Amino acid sequence: MPFAVIGGHAVNAYGISRQTGDLDLIVRGSDKEAWSTLMKKMNYESGQHDERFARYRPDATPAWPIDLMFVDDETFRKILSDAVEMEFGPARARVVSSRHLVTLKIHALKHFQEHRFAKDFGDLVALLRSGKTGISDADLRELCVRYATSALYERIKEELPRS
Repeated sequence: MPFAVIGGHAVNAYGISRQTGDLDLIVRGSDKEAWSTLMKKMNYESGQHDERFARYRPDATPAWPIDLMFVDDETFRKILSDAVEMEFGPARARVVSSRHLVTLKIHALKHFQEHRFAKDFGDLVALLRSGKTGISDADLRELCVRYATSALYERIKEELPRS
């Protein structure tokens, strides 16, 4: 089943050091049942599970917890078409583009969760500072307004160097 890496491992893949305790993947919502079956076969137990997200934890095996983000097929097609294949030790996997990763972080920040804000905001600012996103100031403003708020844009701008 197709997937792309998001979250902390994706941030690390773009050269930004960030500790993470799970593996986050974006997948097609239409594959939800197939992913559930696969997770059960791999001895993962389902935790949170709703229309947009599922969290799986390994039963007794030492392994990464896996979080899945479900999106509609068209959104997934767009994300996967821009994804970049990267190395993770001996494995290779597709990682969302840096632009899509920024967009996902902006979207996550819209739904303020105190325990997540500092990590997601730090990831977002580090990605933008890296120069690897190709996102202009106008693009950033548009993404913030579309997926979050103009107040988030202003807060991000406070953290970025003046140009």
